[in-house]
Amino acid sequence: MVGCSGPSQQVLATQALAQRQAPTPNNTLQPQVTLPPPQSSGASYKDYQVGPEDLLEIGIYGQEKLNRTLRVSGQGDITMPLLGAVKVAGSTPQKIENHLRELYDAKYLVNPQITVMVKEFRYQRVSVTGAVAKPGTYELIGPRTLLEVLSLAGGLASQTSSIPAGDVINVTRHPSPHDPSGTKKGGASQISNPPTETVVINLRRLVSGESPDLNIMVANGDVVHVPFADTAYVMGSVKQPKSVAVKENLTVSQAVAMAGGLDPLLATNNITIMRFDKQGSPISIKANLNSIMARNEPDIPIKGSDVIIVNESAVKKALYLFKALIPQPSIPIPF
Repeated sequence: MVGCSGPSQQVLATQALAQRQAPTPNNTLQPQVTLPPPQSSGASYKDYQVGPEDLLEIGIYGQEKLNRTLRVSGQGDITMPLLGAVKVAGSTPQKIENHLRELYDAKYLVNPQITVMVKEFRYQRVSVTGAVAKPGTYELIGPRTLLEVLSLAGGLASQTSSIPAGDVINVTRHPSPHDPSGTKKGGASQISNPPTETVVINLRRLVSGESPDLNIMVANGDVVHVPFADTAYVMGSVKQPKSVAVKENLTVSQAVAMAGGLDPLLATNNITIMRFDKQGSPISIKANLNSIMARNEPDIPIKGSDVIIVNESAVKKALYLFKALIPQPSIPIPF
């Protein structure tokens, strides 16, 4: 390279890539279970599971002497007239109504009409981490939707930070002790802690309101994690070398455009993408911007930690240095 001092763009890019930590194959921190979001609106309290310290108001039509306002014990029980202790923790109010109706109907009343309402909700704790304005642990009273919890945490970091949120939200929770999934095959009790379950929510569809069913209820002990967007780096002969957030299927041409486009003095249309493969080894992928724009080759999707180098022309750089270093003769201006 004529008149060039210092390391080349390829060497700088290789060093930048080497300083990035290679992804670990078979990451052991992956959630043990990934579930689709439940198909419920999530906007009502009908799916709320009663727990210790909740205050229940129980009414039996025509049997005022049996009506009670009871706080659920630490063991998850309430004590009802004629029935004694009744387990209610982990059940919704509707299921408690049905259970009480069956118990009273079996011995004492004929087709009793029973209503159960949660008069006071227990305090619940949820943790919100990642790309939110105010990560932390929050105490809630009563059921809250995912959007309400995100609002408590100050909203997404993309609204308050230069590093935006990614494309998904992960809600991690432990199965309820009443959940059948907490038992082993053959019905044996699960002695060790049950594995966590992770509900993966599409962030764009949640925030846009396209899918109201994604606004799920957040339960006590849940961890709501909003990952930061992955980052790629655009270097070389572009107007504004910078890092870009990788989301919504970002491609090579889009990444170059986000960096201001090609440098008109030095750039070629040849692009090198440097990334790690699944085994953590660095690889390079060649592309040509002209061919991409003419749709003669695919516009390659960008991955997190990619380094995108727009190659510079040795001839263009030599001419640029020649013009910069050699003084041009002044031409007198005639009067």
